[in-house]
Amino acid sequence: MNIEVINEKLLKIFESRFDMDLSESWEEVQDEHFLGSKMRMAPRDLLYLHSDIEKEFNIKISQEHIISGKFNSLNNIINIISYGLKEKESEVEGKKVS
Repeated sequence: MNIEVINEKLLKIFESRFDMDLSESWEEVQDEHFLGSKMRMAPRDLLYLHSDIEKEFNIKISQEHIISGKFNSLNNIINIISYGLKEKESEVEGKKVS
């Protein structure tokens, strides 16, 4: 899955879950902290976002990403999703080889 598809799906999650249209401000909010003054999300929103991402992309977000504070901006989330998709792809390919 390419970055454009990941971005589109994230935009849909933010629109449907948080009623936030980020399509016009996408470039300027990519590095903004979710709990900061621009994004203004509540801590519970991160739980919803976590759940929605795992469901939408069919991945498991590791605890290390949460504990290390990486689950805090759009750019970091895109990296986490990319990592999760690559990990999932490796697992599938590993099962095909056996």
